[in-house]
This record gives sequence, C-alpha cells and structure tokens, in this order.
Amino acid sequence: MSHDRPSRDPAPGYRPTHDWPRWTPGAGAGGTWKASTEDFLVTEVPLIVPTGSGEHQWLRIEKVGLTTQDVVDALCFAARVPPESIGYAGLKDRFARTIQDFTIQLGKEVTALPDGMRILERTKNARRLRSGQLIGNDFALFVRGGSASIAKARLELLRGTGMPNYYGAQRVGGSAPGEGREILLGGGPRLRHNQLKFVLSAYQSLLFNRVLATRGQTRLEGDVEEDGIPTGPMFGPTMKMPTGAAWAVEQDVLAAEGLPQNAWTRFEKLTQGTRRKLWVNVEATLEEADGGFWLRFRLPAGSYATELLEEIL
Repeated sequence: MSHDRPSRDPAPGYRPTHDWPRWTPGAGAGGTWKASTEDFLVTEVPLIVPTGSGEHQWLRIEKVGLTTQDVVDALCFAARVPPESIGYAGLKDRFARTIQDFTIQLGKEVTALPDGMRILERTKNARRLRSGQLIGNDFALFVRGGSASIAKARLELLRGTGMPNYYGAQRVGGSAPGEGREILLGGGPRLRHNQLKFVLSAYQSLLFNRVLATRGQTRLEGDVEEDGIPTGPMFGPTMKMPTGAAWAVEQDVLAAEGLPQNAWTRFEKLTQGTRRKLWVNVEATLEEADGGFWLRFRLPAGSYATELLEEIL
C-alpha cells in the first residue's frame, strides 16, 4: 500500500456533504470538525500482538498533521531500508493526531524520527504487519458549534439501525473510480501495479456504495449475511453470489454501468472480490464541552468515521 495515491482527506474545517442517501431524517446537528489536528484523534486497535522477538522492528508511532506515507518515508531513511521493508495495517488521516503500528524488516534500529512523529512503544515481531490486520480504530472527534441535543438524538437512532457502511470520499472521490471503470472496459490510463490496484478497488467501492444507496436498510430474499447483517458486493470473480432479490439489485447496478459479467476476470488477481457488511453497529458517546462537543466511538477496520459524521451533522 505504500505506493497508493494519497488519500483525499477532508480539509480542515470539514463539513459533511450528504452525497449518499442518509438513514437519519431531517436536519443534522450542524457544526464543523477538523478545524485543528487536535480535534481528530485516531488510535488503531491491533488484531495481532507482537511476539517480542524476530527480525522485524515493531514501533507504535504517534503522528500529527502527516500522512502514513510520510512516516514510511521517514522509517526508510532512518533504518536504511526500501519501502518494501515497511509494514502497516492501514492508512491514517493527515489532518489528525493518529497512533498506529509499523514494522521494519531488518535495517538499522530506529531511535528518532522527524518533528511531527514520536515513537511511543517499541518491540519486535517475527512477521511483517500487513494491510487489514486491525480490529478497528478508536476515534475521538471534537465538533465545533452545532446542536449537541440533535446529535444525541441522531446517535440514539443509529444505535438501533446501525450506520450505512459507505466508503468515504477518501476512497470513492475524485477520478480514481472512473479510471477503474475505463480500464475494465478496455481503455483508461496505463498504470503501475499498485496504482492499477487502487483505481480498480476504488471502482469496486463505488459500486458497493451504489448497491447500498439503492437498498438502504432493507433485507432481501437471497442475502448473504455476516454476523446477521446483509452484505453488499465488492465485485470480482471469487465473490460469493447472493440469490433472488438481493442478486437482482446487484445485477441492475452492473447493467447500468455497461459492464459485462466477466469484466473482472481480466484482472482477477487484483479484483478477486469479496462481501462487505451493508451497515455496522454504532456505539458512541457524546460529551459536551466549551464551543462544541466530543464524539468518541470505535469502528471496525475499513469503516469510515466521515460516514458517521455525515449521519449526525
């Protein structure tokens, strides 16, 4: 993932755009967030525990106002290793204070990093940390202005329904999904391997969002469920197919795109396909403070805090 295009983080002072159909009716709480990096705190919840020994340095690093790629570059320089030697579980926002884990295979011991990065813990592990090896992320967001009472009411609704598990603008915004579609249709730009994987994944994500936008909170005959929650498609040749009404919705989305059903086989190693929950449970707390309120919550790996904010604000 170290060669992926930079994520499209919302700018400081971000306001929700409500691009996709929402599950909370009426006007939101209002307010802004990300006015400062101190308004947005993200901490990874790791899936694996380092062994304490092995050829990989394991560092828990706090960064402020920097991208994950900035940390990768700094670790490469400090350890004198190529980017392929660095492992991490996921990309983190630039406009935030974030805490995440990195591994470094061999190389010099890293003892210091540039301004904006700080080593909090260090140990070793037998294996590289890989993308997706997360339980989830803990978030603390300060919303400036807005109505705390409306936010509380909307959170209560979401506790009952869950929140729609849309991919955020970091994944589906910009030109990447369109480039992915063009490539699947036989055209598009010539891209390096990781860039190609990124744009194809962005297009898969956009199609998932369209299925979710069409279905909303409905359960359909033929659903494929995970933990009792219906799933939507990350289209690909090895994706588990639903049946009945659920598959009919997914076929309609594909047909609207002009894609043949075998479109994914040309890049089957990059677009194998999987299923993703259409919604995720919400457990959040709200604490009023001077000038606004704090929201604290945990989301599973791959779910977007921006999408919860879209429902509340």
